Amino acid sequence: MNILDLYANIDKTQRFVDEVFDAQIYSPVKPKLTIIDGGAYEGEFSYYCLPFAKVIYAFEPDPTPFDYMDKMIKKFELEKVIKHSNKALAGENGTRYLHASGYGGSTMLARGGEVNEEIPVEGITLATVIKENKLDQVDILKLDMENSEEEVLKAPDFLEVADRVKMIIGEHLQNSNKLLKKLGYKSYNYAENTVYTK
Repeated sequence: MNILDLYANIDKTQRFVDEVFDAQIYSPVKPKLTIIDGGAYEGEFSYYCLPFAKVIYAFEPDPTPFDYMDKMIKKFELEKVIKHSNKALAGENGTRYLHASGYGGSTMLARGGEVNEEIPVEGITLATVIKENKLDQVDILKLDMENSEEEVLKAPDFLEVADRVKMIIGEHLQNSNKLLKKLGYKSYNYAENTVYTK
């Protein structure tokens, strides 16, 4: 079902838009989730989560998609909900190198990797994000980081905060499957993603 088609076919659509979306007469029933978007690209997942987000921490180290996301967030005045950063979620804190494509598929490299174009970026661990922002719970952690997901989940300090993360969704999580199952997550596949829940 296409929800946009449904909305377009509701009688008296303008009243529906005015009451439900503008006046937000049903807002008390909306979930208020804390979300971390690792590998946010231009912000697509973050925007999808807006209706049920209390706060979204979006990380995108590639300068081109980050600049586009930054412009969109400012244009639509989303700064209070989407806290975006050009840092990279990583396995350790400190400077890393990114092979930046500018159009998706950028990859994190080991320090001083053998690639023509390297952009230094600031890496930050998930535990650091959680502690610095005093997050008691992360309702959704989305990871789409072109095979860097494993280092985020296998960072030494991840175990300190793993019990605060209730759901993880993303691609390329198979190498972390054993660890996540040991930590009490259950998994299922949906489209191209694997979902882990507690």
